[in-house]
Parts: sequence; C-alpha cells; structure tokens
Amino acid sequence: MNKIGSSETIRETTFNFINVQQKIVSHKTFIKNSFLEWFVGFSEGDGSFIVSNKRLFFIINQKEEKVLYYIRANLGFGKVSKYSSYSRYIVADRGSVDRLISIFNGNLVLNKTNARFVLWLQARNLYSTEEICYGGINKLVTFHKNGWLSGFTDAEGCFNAQKLKDTRYTIGFRIRLRFILDQKGEYPIFEKCKFFLKSGSITNRNRVVSSSPCTRLEKPFKTPSFNRPTKGTTLLLKHVTPCMYRFTSTHMKSHDILCEYFKEYPLRTIKKVPLTRFTSLCYYIKNRQSLPWTGKVLLRIENLVKNLNSDKS
Repeated sequence: MNKIGSSETIRETTFNFINVQQKIVSHKTFIKNSFLEWFVGFSEGDGSFIVSNKRLFFIINQKEEKVLYYIRANLGFGKVSKYSSYSRYIVADRGSVDRLISIFNGNLVLNKTNARFVLWLQARNLYSTEEICYGGINKLVTFHKNGWLSGFTDAEGCFNAQKLKDTRYTIGFRIRLRFILDQKGEYPIFEKCKFFLKSGSITNRNRVVSSSPCTRLEKPFKTPSFNRPTKGTTLLLKHVTPCMYRFTSTHMKSHDILCEYFKEYPLRTIKKVPLTRFTSLCYYIKNRQSLPWTGKVLLRIENLVKNLNSDKS
C-alpha cells in the first residue's frame, strides 16, 4: 500500500496547507490560508467526523444557514441542506473527504478533535489502496497571525456585559465586558488564550455540581497501526473524563487585543453583530472621562448593553 504524509506525532509549527492547494477542486484556483485557519477552528468547535456503513461523513449543523454556504463557496465542494430548525453542511464523496483530510491532517489543535480525526482517517485508509499517514497535533503556540481563534469563537464564543453597582460614579454603576469560551476538556487551549490576551480566568464549571475531580487519565489513546512510530509507543492523546472549562476575559487591555485580532481575522457568523456592540462599549468605557455618560450617550450605552445581552448567537 502506498503511503502519503508524515508520521510525525507533534509539530512545533502552526498551519501547513500545501497539500490543500494541490488537491483543490478544478473550478477554483486558490483558497486563502486565512479562510482555512478559520475553517479549522470553526470545525473544531462545531464539526463532526462520522463513519457509518463503511462510508465517511463530515457534518456541520448550524441554525445559521449563511455561514454554511460561505464554507461551501470557499471550499468549492460539499452540500448544504435545510431542515425545520437547522441547516447542515455535509461532505460524503471520497474525493472531497480526501480534500478535507488535506485541510485537517496536521492542522487540528484540540486533543479530542485529533482523537476523532485519527479514527476517521483510519477508517478511510481501510477502504483505500493509498494510505494517508496521520500528520500529528498542531501544537499551536499563539493565535497571532492565524485565524484559528476567530473560527473557534464563531463556534463556541460569546460576548456579554454586566452592569455593576459602583458608587464612585454619579450614575451609580460601571460596565464590565466579558469575552467567554466554553469547552469540555482542552484546558491547555484556554491557557494559550490567557497568554495571548495577557489576562483571563479559567474555571472548572463541573465543580458547581460535583466536588470530585473530573479529570482522570484512562487507557491511553493508541497510535493507529498504520502510523505507529515504534512498537509500544503511544500517541500523546489521552482520553479524559471531560471537565467543562470556561475561559473568561474581563480586562480592557485584553479586549483591545481581542478587538484588534478580530479586525484582522473577522468573525463570519452572526456573532459579528454582538462583537460590534462589544467593540462600541469598549470605546465608551475607555473614553468615559472625555465622553461623559449622560443624555444620549448614556441611552446609547444602556441600549448596547441590553442588545448585547439579548443576543442568542
């Protein structure tokens, strides 16, 4: 059997899409790396790798149909179907599955997504004469100069505002803005968020309902035989009983970094609307001394807070 790709398990580099451009569909000439980075992040939040009846499927379910057509238009393949309460992007034909593999292989950041992808890739190799080797985990060092966090935020992030009583101000309150990401397991990615934004907190939400530790290592995830470096070597992917972690950023300097990042790597879902409100509130908070919160300004701020917190995206 012919083999394609590297048997490397963990890479220090970020994203590598050279193989993607080689497998691009005939009616497209190029796919931007910024889109592919966003797509990987979005898929790690909302995508599913499925094997059923010797067939492989990749599926994204979304209430927002527009973003699925955006994905299809940029990739040049896949199908979007509308159902009563949601829409679905699906890839099922073998040629397009291999194109997706060229996008994800070696570029996935999260441990659990890599574990699911490896099983998907292993199933694909069982049904093909040409074997593709697993490219390893993308050991992403920072979110600078890549769109992964933008895609992941479109899938898993939210923005909100809190009115906090504060007698230092004549109106009796101040606004605290929050950027929030929730995810089961994957504590290290939130540490990277904290490092990138230079502040933030990581909380274990399971502690609210249970005092017992929720993270415990079970049987190590074995490297598939088609890509096992040496006998007895295990892949650096561990199955854990998942904790629900929350990353929260409330510091204004962190919000400045975040807003600048999203200018360079825009959100592609309806979450760009709450982000616009979030950014406007950042402006009013930073300029509170030169732009007093009275009259129309105060009304504008209160409406921004109300609308931001009513967003269901």
